[in-house]
Amino acid sequence: MWKLLRTLLMLLFLGVVPIACCKEEMRDYANVRAIGLTLAESINGVAFTDGTRTTAAELLANIRLEYSYLASVSLGNPFIGSANALQCEEPGGKGLKDRIAALSFTSTGLFNGVAAGQPLDQFVRCSAGKSGYEGTTFPLTQLADSLNTWKSGKFGELNYPIKLTIGPKPADNAQQQFRLRIRLQSGQEIEQTTPRFTWQ
Repeated sequence: MWKLLRTLLMLLFLGVVPIACCKEEMRDYANVRAIGLTLAESINGVAFTDGTRTTAAELLANIRLEYSYLASVSLGNPFIGSANALQCEEPGGKGLKDRIAALSFTSTGLFNGVAAGQPLDQFVRCSAGKSGYEGTTFPLTQLADSLNTWKSGKFGELNYPIKLTIGPKPADNAQQQFRLRIRLQSGQEIEQTTPRFTWQ
């Protein structure tokens, strides 16, 4: 009996008898739970704080969405086939469960003729933060659809920031504060604002 147990333990240790490395529950879906939003003059610039003054021609906002992952299926028996035993799927493989219904980027003040609280779509371009995608930009109006079609493994983890290029600087109001608001299909709203700053 002792020899059998010792042999089994040795086979487990050597990986001959596979054991699943994954947790029992597969977290197939992701949900946005918070927004990280910073603002700077350049990609590697110092993030603005309240009262910052800038004369830059354009500004860069970094968005980092924070996610929670939802379990949907139990794997059951930890002893599985050797092809899958030591390789686990990334969480969020089926994308967002509570999809993004609307996304807006606004200012709390007048911005080049656009009233406070109105979308600044015409003044914002988006790009993925992942290495190799920096030169590809798209309109802010496409950002919600881009996030809704994301799936883990397709573009990798959503740990990469989304970059917003904002410009030109407003000619009608130097005092600015930007607000990013996401409304989910469930009706939940998540928002974040930048510090107040002066764009001279």
